[in-house]
Amino acid sequence: MSSKEWLVRFVEAAVVTIAAAAVCQELEKPKEERHWHGKLGIIPYDFRTPTLERLKQGYWNIESTRVLSDTVMGIGWSVNFYAILEKMRLVGESYYSEEDFLMPTPTLRKVLEHRPILE
Repeated sequence: MSSKEWLVRFVEAAVVTIAAAAVCQELEKPKEERHWHGKLGIIPYDFRTPTLERLKQGYWNIESTRVLSDTVMGIGWSVNFYAILEKMRLVGESYYSEEDFLMPTPTLRKVLEHRPILE
């Protein structure tokens, strides 16, 4: 078995083990306390049917700067694509100051910075 195949098998076994442990954790709770989502150590899990709101919170959360958020379904983490694009400054609040709006062109700003001062 090659090292790549071994790594794939190891990851598969880890995922199955974590999922089984999360199910057992839920089954150990009284029936009325089972929510089918939570954390197993630091690893989040969510076995509920995903909703549009939870999908949005996991994959396009404009209120969070975290790139990784708790999973929407299954085990692990979801990637907040909005946070990635915001960090790349492709979306989000504009990064302009009030001065940028008053003097929008660099040429105008340069002229005004080097103007002679009249007294």
